[in-house]
Amino acid sequence: MNNLKLSILLSFLFLVGCSETQEEAETATEEEQGPPFSEYMTCTPGPDFNNETATMMVDEWNDLALDEALFFAAGHAPLETASLGGEGKVYWQLFWESKDAADNAWASGPSEEFAAWAQKHESVLTCDGENRRGYNAYFPYSDKDNWGEPSAEWVTYAHYCKYNGDDGPAKLQVGVEAFNAYLDNQADDVAPFRYAVYMHNGENPEPYASYDFFWMNYYKSHDGAKTSYERFANEGAEVQAMFDASATCEGPNPSTSYQFFPDPDDA
Repeated sequence: MNNLKLSILLSFLFLVGCSETQEEAETATEEEQGPPFSEYMTCTPGPDFNNETATMMVDEWNDLALDEALFFAAGHAPLETASLGGEGKVYWQLFWESKDAADNAWASGPSEEFAAWAQKHESVLTCDGENRRGYNAYFPYSDKDNWGEPSAEWVTYAHYCKYNGDDGPAKLQVGVEAFNAYLDNQADDVAPFRYAVYMHNGENPEPYASYDFFWMNYYKSHDGAKTSYERFANEGAEVQAMFDASATCEGPNPSTSYQFFPDPDDA
């Protein structure tokens, strides 16, 4: 599946949650099972890339015999022309049961059916499978967040972060716990929100490897994101100071995101 040729990254949801701040029993379970393993690929739209061809590509991809260890896929289209992957790039994300399961799926290589599908749609989108990035994905508040019903489309606001020192990870954990407490005290009518922290798992390429972790904020709309960022700026100064003590972050870098797999048409 190296140099995998796919067409459109129209998806990304997060029905799983792994918390480092849950009760001891849940923490023990996570230690046994591990957090979900997620991979990102950088993709280049081709000359035939548009909504119609992308939708066709995704529909036909969902008809293939996908590996059973793959339980979610998602795509992100940055609002800005330039992103970490370069100019005009989009991103395809996979969620696997484990890194070993993902590695085994890639090692098996593409089926003839998959290869034919990829060749058919290569003018729509080409993805760099060889340089995919792997992460452990933590959702520290998913057991209590107000995301509500699953959505086939949402927005992602990404922050790229570097620890300020050796005590950065410990200070980050303190900040996460304080942020969760901040969320506990939010009004019931705040915009739907979920967040995740992605930690490297494997040898990831540059420029991604130069960052220690990636913080992702998820909202149902860009208006909801704007309101939430403004509220945090006004009410979350103490929590922000904890984050600032832990790491220096770039962003937010917004994208529009779409569910890719399971097929939203089957919902």
